[in-house]
Amino acid sequence: MCLKDYFYFQKRDRLAILLLLILIVLSGIIYILTKPAPKAEDNLTETQEASFINTKKENTKTANRKIQNTQKPLAYSYQEKLKTGETIELNSADTTALKKIPGIGTAYASRIVKYRNLLGGYADITQLQEVWGIDEGLYNKITPYLTIEPKTNTIRINHLSIKELMRHPYIDYKQAKAIADIRERKGKIESVNRLSLLDEFCEEDIKRLNPYLSFD
Repeated sequence: MCLKDYFYFQKRDRLAILLLLILIVLSGIIYILTKPAPKAEDNLTETQEASFINTKKENTKTANRKIQNTQKPLAYSYQEKLKTGETIELNSADTTALKKIPGIGTAYASRIVKYRNLLGGYADITQLQEVWGIDEGLYNKITPYLTIEPKTNTIRINHLSIKELMRHPYIDYKQAKAIADIRERKGKIESVNRLSLLDEFCEEDIKRLNPYLSFD
């Protein structure tokens, strides 16, 4: 057998070899096209590489500090409280002043002011016990820090409608209707004594309502 016999292929074999060569060439082309570009740091010298690493570390630290700053909890200012012997005036104090009283926070301060507005001012310091949530214990705790200058806005009992009269905390529907009825039947109400004759008003009702009535 001569040497050329070793390189003799049948037609079918030649086709298979040709397809194999084509696949090899295509694979090479695809590899070249899809080969990732070398990173800049891959071609750095040792000095440049060290500088590059330090820069990345600094950038990481800066990013971490920014995250920590955004996640930092809000700081709440401490509300200074009154010392023993210090007082505030109940009818002129706003919520900020009321929160200085030991035992009074935002919620209670808001309720005290809201009820004061509904009443038309506090006539007596004991009315604080009517504020929702202020029990005997809390009342006894806060009153040493309070003074009061009675100052009330009066309601014009001879002019207001039933609905308007009922806006006052001390007048319910039956009482408002009784006032309207007596005005209609007897005319102008001259004094609180006239109300005391009505079954709808007891002695306690008259006593606490008296500072808020105007008979003009």
